[in-house]
Amino acid sequence: MWRRWSLSVLMLLGLVGLYINLYSRIEVHERNDRNSVQVNFLSPAKCTAIREIILKKKLKSIKPNIFRKYMNDLQRCPWTHRKSEQDLLKLKLRSCCNASRMLIVSQQNTPLDQSLQFETSSKNVMINKNIFQMFPLTSPFTSKPFDTCAVVGNGGILQNSSCGREIDQMDFVFRFNLPPMTIVDDIGTKSDFVSANPSILNNRFEKLLERRKSFIELVKSYGSAMIILPAFSFVGNMHVSFRVLHSVQDFDLPNKIVFFHPEYLKNLSIYWKEQGLKVRRLSSGLMLVSAAIELCEKVTLYGFWPFPQDPDGHTISHHYYDNKMPKPGFHSMPEEFYFYTQMHLKGVLHLKVGQCTLGGS
Repeated sequence: MWRRWSLSVLMLLGLVGLYINLYSRIEVHERNDRNSVQVNFLSPAKCTAIREIILKKKLKSIKPNIFRKYMNDLQRCPWTHRKSEQDLLKLKLRSCCNASRMLIVSQQNTPLDQSLQFETSSKNVMINKNIFQMFPLTSPFTSKPFDTCAVVGNGGILQNSSCGREIDQMDFVFRFNLPPMTIVDDIGTKSDFVSANPSILNNRFEKLLERRKSFIELVKSYGSAMIILPAFSFVGNMHVSFRVLHSVQDFDLPNKIVFFHPEYLKNLSIYWKEQGLKVRRLSSGLMLVSAAIELCEKVTLYGFWPFPQDPDGHTISHHYYDNKMPKPGFHSMPEEFYFYTQMHLKGVLHLKVGQCTLGGS
């Protein structure tokens, strides 16, 4: 009896030891695999070749599957911030547009009883006392620049990206078009500056003419973030934008509601069109990326990917929260993305595509 019991114990210990050894070997193998991904950089010659192609060619001359391959490869090319390149672009943007002073309408840049022209028409609005009181005294961006900034798009490329923690570590976070704050592991929780497209207010929140609870609950998910609207871009945007301000005040929320200055948007559109961007209207993405380049020392982009397949060729949704496509012919997202890619290669900004846990760019 004692011998059989001893033999059983020895067999059990042997099985436990075999399991521990096997588990350790699997764990080491998986860790080595992860490390091999992190250090699996392309050769400098290959990275330079891709850089030269993208900086010299037009997007339309590159087939979509080839461009996806280039973007896949670029994730394995080291990225370096080139301050001199960013400073050069900063100087150009400040000369034409000056985000620190003119991004938003303020009492300083838009005096009482002044006639303010809408961005997209020859019509004007008189800045009476009621409207004037809606503006902040001065721009909040005239002090020293932010160190690190995240500009977070809404692309489906964010799904399973694990970028949330990295985004939340940035000093200042821009977001777009009232995004739902879901999948926080991928998109983070921090918000400092959120744009609101009036079309979303019209379609999802009934122009804030009826019940406003769902809108207010969404705003609460951004903490105390500043919310910016294009109140003076189109005549039809103005009153719904004012209702956002009044709703936030009525519910005693901490958010500041501000408005894009139409002069800033006009000048910014002229600048990018002079750089070769053929577009009917700039997206809010390019508007705030441009502002971030001026206002921040280092800029990182997340969730910018306008194509239906990811760099590996897998089908992805247009947004991380739905698959609704934008109105055709209004913006030119692929062309704008190509400008971001070129700025990434010049070291002006860091364009993150795919998982943030991986090495490379």
